[in-house]
Amino acid sequence: MSPSRRLPCTVRPFHNETVDSFIARLATANHLRVDELRNYLGVRILKSTPVTALLEPLSAVSGYPASTLRLAMPEFITAKYTDEPGLIERPLTTRPQSLAQPACRRCVRAAGITTSVERWVTHDHNVCLRHRLWIGTGCQNPQDHADLRRLPRVSLAQRHHRNLLALHGRRWVHGRFREAQDIYLKWYKQREFASQREVVRRMIALASATRRPLTKDVVLPAIFHPEIVALTGLLASDHWERRLFAGAGGLRLFTAEITRREALAGYELEETDDSLYQWVKGRIALHKFTRYYPRSFGALHPEETTRPTQNRPARDFRLIPLPPY
Repeated sequence: MSPSRRLPCTVRPFHNETVDSFIARLATANHLRVDELRNYLGVRILKSTPVTALLEPLSAVSGYPASTLRLAMPEFITAKYTDEPGLIERPLTTRPQSLAQPACRRCVRAAGITTSVERWVTHDHNVCLRHRLWIGTGCQNPQDHADLRRLPRVSLAQRHHRNLLALHGRRWVHGRFREAQDIYLKWYKQREFASQREVVRRMIALASATRRPLTKDVVLPAIFHPEIVALTGLLASDHWERRLFAGAGGLRLFTAEITRREALAGYELEETDDSLYQWVKGRIALHKFTRYYPRSFGALHPEETTRPTQNRPARDFRLIPLPPY
């Protein structure tokens, strides 16, 4: 049963905020513990209890219409495909890979919120272009957000990342970005980069602008973001993927493209334990498997956001298995 009385103080919901974050902020504003507020909502949360059971009680105690809370919090969006305005291209929260990270501290402050906000994000949510802050990989709290004023190439890479989404499709880019990030950071550990001075320069620029200690989990993905995005574009390209598996020197041309795109200058594939070589082997094995089980290719590349129901292609062309090789 939904509570009948609104709480004395309310808080504004933040775009794509998690339900737990909103409840915590609402409890703090009313000088309540989180468990006290949850008891007041009157919903017993079990593993089988859908999060949508909290929609009406939260609407009653916060004073916001249920439709407003549904637009603000993706957890209340139950349909994967929808044509409702405001519900398209929103993060899917039920996937194992779904990400929740602290919102940009400057955006939160500009919204008049004095506490931290946790929000659902997609894989490309790494840089706040409005405030030039690194808010992506490695950031566990707002204090981890790094100032990028002295690293303009990182902000440019964020715009490049958005272009990749339009060019190749979000479904194919988001998995390749995580793989490119893993490959590049392994390269950094295993190889001595020729331009180590440039790496140190970027680290100093990031630390001096941020003016607080940063963890290695934040520094490395941030300073190498331009190269990681360049490598993502190569891994996500259907043209290069097909060319790679077609033989006739495809692997040689593929590795040469890494240098041309300035992902890693002078890169040569010399060792079989190279992280890129392992990726290539994995992709070849995947495509051989999907020749006989085509539907598995789509299952291994799930959607990251809600999609429109109408005007949607009946079958994505990349779900068609590659020709025999």
